[in-house]
Amino acid sequence: MDVDVDVDVDVLHRLALAVRPLDARTRAPAGPGLRVGWESGPVPGRRQRTPGGLVRPFEGHGADGFVLRYPYTGGPPATVTVRIDDPARRFVPRRFRVPLWTRAELAGADARPPTAAHVRADARLLLPWLLPGPAYPVPQGTTGLRFRVAYATGPAGSGPVRWPRVDAFGPGGVPLGWAHGDEHGQVLLLIDAVGVLPSPVPSRLDIALRTHAADPEPPPPATGALPGLPTEPVDRSTSPPRPQDLDNAVLRGTARPAGYRTGAADTVRTLTVGQVVPAPDLIHTTA
Repeated sequence: MDVDVDVDVDVLHRLALAVRPLDARTRAPAGPGLRVGWESGPVPGRRQRTPGGLVRPFEGHGADGFVLRYPYTGGPPATVTVRIDDPARRFVPRRFRVPLWTRAELAGADARPPTAAHVRADARLLLPWLLPGPAYPVPQGTTGLRFRVAYATGPAGSGPVRWPRVDAFGPGGVPLGWAHGDEHGQVLLLIDAVGVLPSPVPSRLDIALRTHAADPEPPPPATGALPGLPTEPVDRSTSPPRPQDLDNAVLRGTARPAGYRTGAADTVRTLTVGQVVPAPDLIHTTA
């Protein structure tokens, strides 16, 4: 005779957050080689590798995923700052402030009787889009521009605008794409469509570029750190998650980060359809 017996089981760890970075251009997983971690405060008596504290790595999970777990005791705080960067510079780094489902909320579903509803794994999933960086492998025949966003005058002289964002518009103000810049102001803008132009499409096309940048300017980069990289807050997913929990303007990188100001005027540049060509500095000024 089979007898059902209730057995208490110690859960050694629970999933706090899973991160699966996506290539913003292809929507496919961004692939191996990325670094994903959460930033913790300074540890008294310990030499810090980066200003302000440590970056504790997530665990790798398969070829393109990363996970943060609640251990049996201790673990991350209720809200973590997640940093994603690519040593190979194929993608521009990003940083997110993410509220977690608490250990108590996750454990409540395992209690006897349950004290909380089950929290689905996909409600603990972050799907950030990463924009192409300077070393992104550009397919042949792609249309785009390489340029630097810089200041015209002021305390920074004509130096780079760190972590700029750029929107591209075609004839009639049709959005054509967007790009993120790195700590050196370097931008790789790739265009997959040329809007609603009638056929045949011209070989050269004028587009308007609109810059967004932090105001005031972030501090210069330090070795081993990413100062000034904007921190973008995301809302905690519901369980089950809604479509907007897993795909929204913040995750896509189209939302302007807090403290960013839009440039005073758009700048026109010329694309050569089917080629990625260098362009002069894009000057960022504010009114």
